[in-house]
Amino acid sequence: MRSDVKPYWPAATFHRAPHKPMLLLAVMDLIANQRITRNLIALDAELIDAFDRYWHAAIGVARESNILMPFFHLSSEGFWHLIALPGKEAALTLGGKLRTARQFADLVRGARLDDELFALLQAPAQRDELRRIVIERYFAPELRPAIVRAGTITSESFEYSRELLDRAKGRFTLEEAPATETYQTEARSVGFRRVVIDAYAHTCAFCRIRVLTPAGRTAVAAAHIVPWSHSRNDDPRNGMALCGLHHWSFDHGLLGVDSEYRLLVSPVAATEGNAAGALIELGGQPIVLPRETNLLPARSALRWHLTNIFWRDVPPQLG
Repeated sequence: MRSDVKPYWPAATFHRAPHKPMLLLAVMDLIANQRITRNLIALDAELIDAFDRYWHAAIGVARESNILMPFFHLSSEGFWHLIALPGKEAALTLGGKLRTARQFADLVRGARLDDELFALLQAPAQRDELRRIVIERYFAPELRPAIVRAGTITSESFEYSRELLDRAKGRFTLEEAPATETYQTEARSVGFRRVVIDAYAHTCAFCRIRVLTPAGRTAVAAAHIVPWSHSRNDDPRNGMALCGLHHWSFDHGLLGVDSEYRLLVSPVAATEGNAAGALIELGGQPIVLPRETNLLPARSALRWHLTNIFWRDVPPQLG
């Protein structure tokens, strides 16, 4: 695969832009985990997550990844074909480079592989052999273990997500966590986040904000109700999807949820010097609940949070 060769790319990628091989590896990860089951590759959160994991392994977090670049430029390799949105075929063909997420979202539905390549990737042995070839061709020996680990974490995270969904079918126990020793910490975190954010359809349970960028980024995170450090419990019923402000406010006891799934606001929010009008207005409002009733927040977890974290009264030092 052709790629940009510049001195600012690390020696571990042979001073070559690593975007294309990383995207191909991410696609193989999703095929291996039955997340891509037909020859239509969508630019969605799961693909971005898998791609970013390779990026962070090779480049780090200081330099932001950009999956749009390889998603477009792989079309020059002959085996990757962009699929236009209905009615946009001519515009995609004549439009030249897609330089922005807006242009991409306006024109592109996804991509497909050559049928022969897609069929080959369905066979685990052949897929693993192609993965080995890509890793050895585009990444230096010292980086290869980290690249392999990135793919392993993606696979483990999908397995853990499935385990958590199965667990949610049973009785909720506050501090009896699933067996986590099988999973790497990052895989556990990713698996929990995926289940919770999907359950709430990328919507903040408190303020109802739902923002997905054209590049697939979401405005919410998966918050534990009883902190994992206390319960070691990733049961989806011990989680809610929250935006950044309300995640912080919940973790610090300014917001709570009662047994009727209505929001409580701590009087601390209204103390002198605070400008928390947007928080105070949430008091008494019903929260957004998951689409599947077996994933509703556990009332025992919400009670624990109200007893141990939520500020029911203003402490003396603030009074």
